[in-house]
Amino acid sequence: MKLLYCSDLHGNEGHYARLATVAARARPEVIVLGGDLLPDEASTMPSKMGVGQPQWVRKEFRKAVTSLRDTTGVKNILVIFGNHDWSSSVTAMRELAGEGLLSMLDLKTPVSISGVNFVGYSCTPPTPFYVKDFERLDLTGDIPPLLGGARWDPRFSRPGTHGANHIYHSSPSIADELATFAPPAAPWVFVAHAPPFDSGLDKMYSQQAVGSKAIRAAIEKHQPMLSLHGHIHESPKVTGQHQTKIGKTVAANPGQAGSALNHLIIDIDVAAKAVRGMEFGQQS
Repeated sequence: MKLLYCSDLHGNEGHYARLATVAARARPEVIVLGGDLLPDEASTMPSKMGVGQPQWVRKEFRKAVTSLRDTTGVKNILVIFGNHDWSSSVTAMRELAGEGLLSMLDLKTPVSISGVNFVGYSCTPPTPFYVKDFERLDLTGDIPPLLGGARWDPRFSRPGTHGANHIYHSSPSIADELATFAPPAAPWVFVAHAPPFDSGLDKMYSQQAVGSKAIRAAIEKHQPMLSLHGHIHESPKVTGQHQTKIGKTVAANPGQAGSALNHLIIDIDVAAKAVRGMEFGQQS
């Protein structure tokens, strides 16, 4: 199986065009998009927040996915969300999934393609950013940050602003959500927006490791064949690495920066249940 992976496109139409160029050249069987796929919406325009992203999914993202399928022949496009994405976009993305254009990954229902099972997890530990729909405390008992933010309120079809205690104590931690996760049959791939903590895939320019301890613990416990991450755009530039090993798991974060599209082309030996090769690329 040849797999094309990238993350953190943030609604950049140039990046989606570059993705199509890479896919046309590589001809992968599967394309995986690892979250933060949609345009950011400025907190200075509260009336627009959480409204523009679903519209973009229904129009621009549909066009991008349809183009990918038509020009490359790829039938399997798998997606998760990220911490910059509003949960109001979930319904719109489900509409595209219902049309057969893509599959949304979660922890409960694996997507099986040619003998490989895929699961996904969209949430990250707390960040300084305003949107909090896909943020959780990392470990049970962690202290919330000082600043809160906004979550989408489906009752009123608009975001509501809350303090950090309300936001993070009203949801289970990442560790809580992963505690009940039952991995699918091997070989399987874990797609999580947040990278594992202190893995070399989660370092900021300050050299601080900011990945998820709970996600690392889940990888160590369940040992997927491959785990794919994003979120920390600069990490590969800071550390000089886009992949690492956690036990038997090959973990990767291609990062994202500048005008070139960072991506990975991954060769999976399904019969051997192993990653045979991984090529990092930047498409201008």
